[in-house]
Amino acid sequence: MTDQTFSRPRPRQPLVLSILAILGFTAFAIPVSIIAMSEFGALGLALAAFLAWQWTRLAGIGGAPSVDEIARRLGPQTAEVPAGSGNASFDAYRGELMARLETEQANFEGFLTRLRAAKDQTEFDGFMAERERRTAASGEALPA
Repeated sequence: MTDQTFSRPRPRQPLVLSILAILGFTAFAIPVSIIAMSEFGALGLALAAFLAWQWTRLAGIGGAPSVDEIARRLGPQTAEVPAGSGNASFDAYRGELMARLETEQANFEGFLTRLRAAKDQTEFDGFMAERERRTAASGEALPA
C-alpha cells in the first residue's frame, strides 16, 4: 500500500444509514445474547461482551480513532483553493487580490514588529529614568 492510501479520510456514512445499521445490529445482538447466556452460561456472556464491543465500534462511541484521523484533526484547517474557476477574469482578479492581501499582511506584520520594539524601548527608557531618579534621590553612585 502507498502512503496515499493511509492519508485518505474514511467517508462518513449518512446519518440514516448509521441509524439503520445500529438498529439492525441491535435487533440481532440482543436476542442472540439472551439465548446464548441462557443456554451456554459463561460462553454466552463472552459472546454478549463481544457483541457489545462490536456495537460501540459500529456506533462510533468506543475505540480510539486511527492515527491518520488524529493527524487530520490536528493538522491545519485550510480550505483547498481550486487551481482555476474556469473564468479567466475572475481568476485574474482573485490572483491580484491574493497578492495585495499578502503584501498588506507583510506590511502589517512589519508594523506590529516596529510597534512592539517602540513599546519595549519606551518601557526601558522609563525604567532607566526611574532608576536614575532613585539613585539621585538616595545619593548613591551607579554600580559599574
